[in-house]
Amino acid sequence: MSRKIGIALLIVAIAQFLAPTLPAIGIGEPIGSRGDVAIRPPELPPGLFFSIWGVIFFSYLVFALLSLWKPGYLEHQLAIPLLLAGAGNVIWMVSAQSIANQYADFGLLLPILACSWLAARRLHRMGGFDGTLARLNACALVGLFSGWITAAVSISVAATWREVAGLGPSDHVWISLWLALLSAGLLAWGFASRISASLFYFAALCWGIAGIVVNNWYLTDLHWLSATAALFGLYILWRRFRYGARPAFE
Repeated sequence: MSRKIGIALLIVAIAQFLAPTLPAIGIGEPIGSRGDVAIRPPELPPGLFFSIWGVIFFSYLVFALLSLWKPGYLEHQLAIPLLLAGAGNVIWMVSAQSIANQYADFGLLLPILACSWLAARRLHRMGGFDGTLARLNACALVGLFSGWITAAVSISVAATWREVAGLGPSDHVWISLWLALLSAGLLAWGFASRISASLFYFAALCWGIAGIVVNNWYLTDLHWLSATAALFGLYILWRRFRYGARPAFE
């Protein structure tokens, strides 16, 4: 791996920390503020749940520093997909904060998902966790990034459907909820059956679903939706632990 790629990773790692601060200097509005809107869609977690980005950004920074300080086979295999995923994430954050176009938001999430899943696939093929701190950080970074982007894409599916249909956040709440949950379930199945056995992935995805549960129980008072999301999240976990993960092309 060239030093240029390591430097690029570090730049992207720093940019991911800086991009959310742009609204503080008058550029756009915070993404987290969407989690505190007055009329809430059923699939949107409260702002607190977006704090998982802080863990992902820190792990990404550690990976970038290791790539510069002591690059090895691990960094060589993961550098390019993580660089592309991180750069895409910065672009998505800036776009979401300044443009706030649902079609653009959804479109920008898809290549981030593809790149993070590619990193997860490569890490799985390398054997996952091997007892070292560098590998533990890589497993946490790739799994959490892949899982949370899966949650973001699933949420965006529902939001994009409402945009296409010309509906408001509180219209047809059951359809919005099921679009998000079924998207999450299908992507989780695809990840476990084709990509990786990462438990960090399911931790991040279920953190997002927990946010949907909290949103509908405490903020929208749609308790049946909350219960449905909770049961669906438990079902995803049950399937993962009951049947395990059998990624293809072992």
